[in-house]
Amino acid sequence: MKKYKKISRWLLAFISSLLLFSLLALTCVKITLFNQEFMVDQIHQADYVTRVQKDVTQAIQDYGRGSNIPPDELSNVVPRELVEENVDNYIRGIYTGVPFKIVGKEELAENIQKTVERYASEKGIEIDEGTQSSITQLNEAAAGAFETYVAIPYLLEYGQKVMAYNQTLTLLMSIVGVAFLLVFIGLMITVRWLHQRLRFAGAVIGGAGLMMAVLPVYIYLSGIIDRLGITSEGLYHFVTSYLKAFDLNFVKVGIICLVVATILVLVSEVLRRKNVSRIKGD
Repeated sequence: MKKYKKISRWLLAFISSLLLFSLLALTCVKITLFNQEFMVDQIHQADYVTRVQKDVTQAIQDYGRGSNIPPDELSNVVPRELVEENVDNYIRGIYTGVPFKIVGKEELAENIQKTVERYASEKGIEIDEGTQSSITQLNEAAAGAFETYVAIPYLLEYGQKVMAYNQTLTLLMSIVGVAFLLVFIGLMITVRWLHQRLRFAGAVIGGAGLMMAVLPVYIYLSGIIDRLGITSEGLYHFVTSYLKAFDLNFVKVGIICLVVATILVLVSEVLRRKNVSRIKGD
């Protein structure tokens, strides 16, 4: 009978650990992949805005060469603040479903207009109708390049697919959470002593922590994420930073679980020794 109880307790502990791992993993996915602020934070940490600003500026300089405007003259026409505002709006629009619209086209066109006029004045070039037409074409090309580098189509597609499962994920988290509580409470009921309950709780949490940490640590150290074949430098840094942060989030939760489990086991051992001493004293 005792052997049966022991086996049933460890079976319940194993199931509880699996359910807790599932709940923690789903929670990590919820607060990362399904969270627009997480993506925005990773964009800023990867310095994606600066890289987009650089790419847009280079594209405008290339268009400027066609109008005989030196690249250095157009090096400061794209304000970082404008790029940052549009990138943030685009990411938030992905998660909220709000159609994205580039803001600041007028400011960009005005910067280009003033830059070209200043350059023409310095070189003694008269801005006639043909020259103004070239400037207008440059403004249109610059606006198109700006939108192309900011509004990346497959990021929008990714966000739409993710958010389509948002309600399903929330429901699944609720089901797994209730199942975990029922099994864990059932495990605690089968245990009499407090120190045994703490020990089993430590085993459940520690097992979940190990499952949370081991595979993500392997993925991080193996360099799989760094080997992604993305040609755009800015997008590469953003995606790898995004995936590494997602991966390390599991590791952090796993480490916290292991620390909590260790504390519970240590406290359990202290209580067990006190109980043994008290029994011997009696």
